[in-house]
Amino acid sequence: MNRSLRHPALPLLILTLAACTNGGGGRPIELAIEGAGGRTVFFERFENNRPVRVDSTVLGPDGKGTLHVPALPLDFYRILLDDHDALIVALDSAETLVLHAKAGALAQPTTLEGSKHTQDLHGFYREATAYEHRIDSLRRLMAQGAGDSTTVDAINAAMEGYRGLCKDAINGHPGSPVQLTAVSKLNMQQDMDSYALVRDQLRKTMGRSGFFIAFRDQVDRMEKQAEAMKQQEAEMQRLSNLVPVGGPAPEIAQQTPDGRTMKLSDLRGKVVLIDFWASWCKPCRMENPNVKKVYDRFHAKGFEILGVSLDRTKEAWTAAIQQDGLPWHHVSDLGFWNNAAAQEYGVSSIPFTVLVDRDGKVIDKNLRGPALERRLSELFGG
Repeated sequence: MNRSLRHPALPLLILTLAACTNGGGGRPIELAIEGAGGRTVFFERFENNRPVRVDSTVLGPDGKGTLHVPALPLDFYRILLDDHDALIVALDSAETLVLHAKAGALAQPTTLEGSKHTQDLHGFYREATAYEHRIDSLRRLMAQGAGDSTTVDAINAAMEGYRGLCKDAINGHPGSPVQLTAVSKLNMQQDMDSYALVRDQLRKTMGRSGFFIAFRDQVDRMEKQAEAMKQQEAEMQRLSNLVPVGGPAPEIAQQTPDGRTMKLSDLRGKVVLIDFWASWCKPCRMENPNVKKVYDRFHAKGFEILGVSLDRTKEAWTAAIQQDGLPWHHVSDLGFWNNAAAQEYGVSSIPFTVLVDRDGKVIDKNLRGPALERRLSELFGG
């Protein structure tokens, strides 16, 4: 089974539906099950992810019988002899069904007639299963070390074909339970448009289905998350554009620990790392040894650091400077996240750095650790 093409948030739908590869159902449901004479056959609907029995019949000695199912909305239902011998069907209130099968193999009926929804569903199952078997066999070949680039190409082609099959099933069966089965085999992040399409189309035909309701809520949550992420990315881009690389670094003028006012422009002629940090920021404190390393290495060559603290108290700020042994310039307005420089530079998380050249223009942003050391090596050599 190609697990990468499924979405884990639909476990009941996938396990219940994908495990059965053929079937049928309807009103009435005419049964002929070889080898099941005298046994009871049940028809079940699903409520709160649990099967609920709607009707049952005892088959005659020849394995024949009839289920009489009341009018029920379009949904997935189950016909079974026992939990290990069952068949998923998709029915609306007007459909009937003729089902011929063997006991122990309800999922592989010899006759399945009368319900277009069920026939379409199991037609999709057959094609999907063929792709899944093909992909699994190719992957086993790769795992055994017998595959080559041709095998990889074959896997990719099969996966693309499988995805195309699912898309075609979705687009070709508007408002049908087939859509819900097909879309569950796609990746939501990659195929969000298909998920939204299925939700919107099934809303009209399967609005009362527990399977649909769970699916709808999942898609709604994902859309909200995607919109929130989109807004966050837009905000991050807006903040980044406040101080673009290549543009002038905005002036900073704040108080030093000894009460003097120091400006960024006081360091003109030096390559300056503006380091936004705080005593309460654990990642900042962990990064300080790396910052100190590059300061010690490049300071004599014209490198300076201006630490801008987002602390709220002078005591915490100066104690952290002393504890971490930070010999460079430090300023703060003790404004926490409302620090004026942090606001102007679009700082949304710390540690955050801005590298400024000798003329006061921004060279790079958010460099830390080895990346910062490499960039300074490029600028100063050695």
